[in-house]
Amino acid sequence: MTIVRDAHGIPSVFGGSVLEVAREQGRATAQDRAWQLEVERRRAEGTCAEVFGETALEWDVLARRALLVDLARRAYAALSPESRAFVDAYVDGVNEILPGGRGGRAATVTRPWRPWTPLAVFAVQHLLFSGFPGQLWRRHLGATAGDEWLPLFRTEGLPGGSNALVVDGSLTASGLPIVAGDPHRVIEAPGCYAQVRLVCTDPEDAFDVAGLTFVGVPGVQHFGHAGDVAWGITNAVADDEDAYAEELVRHRDAVIARGASGWEPVARRLEQVRVLVGEDRYDVHEVEVLVTDRGPVVLGGPGEPGTYSLRTPAFVLGDLGLDAILPLLRARTCADVTAAFAGWVGPVDNLVVGDRHGATEHRVVGRIPRRDADRRWTGTWVTDLPRRTGPVLVTANDRATPDFERVGADFAPPHRARRLRGLLDELAAAGPLTPETVATVLADDRQTAGAALLDTVSSLLDLTAPAARLRDRLLAWDRRMAADSVDAALFARVRAAVVEGLYDAPGLAGVDGSPHGELFAPWFDLRGRLRLCLPAILAADKPFGVDVHQVVADALEQVAAQPVPATWGTGHVVVPLTPHQQLGLPAPEGTAPPYLPLSGDDDCVLATRALGGTGACVHGPVARWVWDLAGDSRWVVPLGASGEPDSPHHHDQQAVWAAGRTIPVKHPEETP
Repeated sequence: MTIVRDAHGIPSVFGGSVLEVAREQGRATAQDRAWQLEVERRRAEGTCAEVFGETALEWDVLARRALLVDLARRAYAALSPESRAFVDAYVDGVNEILPGGRGGRAATVTRPWRPWTPLAVFAVQHLLFSGFPGQLWRRHLGATAGDEWLPLFRTEGLPGGSNALVVDGSLTASGLPIVAGDPHRVIEAPGCYAQVRLVCTDPEDAFDVAGLTFVGVPGVQHFGHAGDVAWGITNAVADDEDAYAEELVRHRDAVIARGASGWEPVARRLEQVRVLVGEDRYDVHEVEVLVTDRGPVVLGGPGEPGTYSLRTPAFVLGDLGLDAILPLLRARTCADVTAAFAGWVGPVDNLVVGDRHGATEHRVVGRIPRRDADRRWTGTWVTDLPRRTGPVLVTANDRATPDFERVGADFAPPHRARRLRGLLDELAAAGPLTPETVATVLADDRQTAGAALLDTVSSLLDLTAPAARLRDRLLAWDRRMAADSVDAALFARVRAAVVEGLYDAPGLAGVDGSPHGELFAPWFDLRGRLRLCLPAILAADKPFGVDVHQVVADALEQVAAQPVPATWGTGHVVVPLTPHQQLGLPAPEGTAPPYLPLSGDDDCVLATRALGGTGACVHGPVARWVWDLAGDSRWVVPLGASGEPDSPHHHDQQAVWAAGRTIPVKHPEETP
């Protein structure tokens, strides 16, 4: 067993058997990310408040109520014996390194991982990555502003989004397909994805796979290049979960819920969360864990308004779909990859795949429940999920084809997907595509969604001289949200002023703010919702009872009266959030990476979301990857391979990432 690192510290893991590979991957992960592994375990188990204090209590309560550990145990038990042995070997490797380990200058690892812990970590990554917070938001909007405005906000739950594409060999210099993409999430320090290469030298079970893995999860899940075949995903934004409004009451020593046929018993247990209140001093918070016939109660409780249970395919099936890991490592063709994802559960994904035989494909994978007219689950799953082939396939969380109506109703706007396809067509017309040229499209910073606002600006006539000059300047702008652009900063300032004018509409009184606590606040940020849906709002007749032309004119006048801003990149800088910062605490001294200027913006292909529409960026591409079936693959992550701030590989990829570039995937040889 061997771990060999390239110049960026990225590990190539060699093993003489599949279990040796898993064990070495666990060891490599623990060497690089000990403190992150400790945090991820605590997030899964709902014990963050033991380290971070009361600010982490809200997360711990949700993790306990959502039964993440119970789900992980059930999913672990449901794995095939071979998959379970693979996970066990990975955990053995983690535990071989972790005892007494330190990471991030923050805390000593407190206890070893358990066999099911990697599955709990995977579940953590997707608890709030799903659609149910968006369901809560839509109910809140209907209750406060009325259902009439729901169509204007029909879009993916949060701004920004992922991109993935595959082009076949007829368009490439090598004659073989290229698969590429960039997942967009909260930008964390350390990052949620780790670059890794896994090599099994067993002649009866050989594989050599480079890809991205969730830190704490074995194998290569969403993005991988297995030599003869490569794949990647974006979120399909499926309607695969349901948040049920529950009516719960206490009855003697029990809790009961009102169901379709009357009052029903509710499973109940009490758990205790320790909360750090001082050095070696803790309070104990009691959590009531409740499960109705619909699912675990994640919000509220007996007698409380706003009580909801959550029903998900993973909870119903007791399965996370991770039996796909070993077949993916062994895949050789597109058919192998799609067969591996046949048992995928969630999140429901757009899978793009290409192989050296020339096959390319985009299909939706995962479990979407069939429902009756009352949205009750029938116990069966949607089987005719969308699938397409072609020379250029692009997915950007959008409604790619009409048959996506079987997937869901709220998708990302089409701007990114259209821009990606247009760029690829332009590049292909100019000459054969290469990995480097394909990588450039992922860094495209043209603001296409802003066209609706600029069209409205162009129609304004009765403006003061300063506002008219600003209008003309914006209309002459190249629409690139480049870090060195003053015009991009002006556009963002005007857009923010328009959003502020809409925010004050009487019809939206009471909409802003989360009724479910700070953890859900990003989904209930009215300004963010307005900014994302601005094209639809500007096209509506008197949305929320306001004259949008007057709102835009007032915004132009307001911005024209202000000093000209600095360049877009002066304020639009990347802020990778440490675990402390994600919980509202200051980062320990020396643990935060540099803050670099960024291009891009909401609904650019380079979807680097600006807080408030004009500020720092905490959400964007958490990796960028280009899998070349001819072998010249590339990748990059926002920081680096190591989670230790003192390591030379903590953020040695950051400048390349921030500039929209990539580094080559290296394949160092095994050494004795």
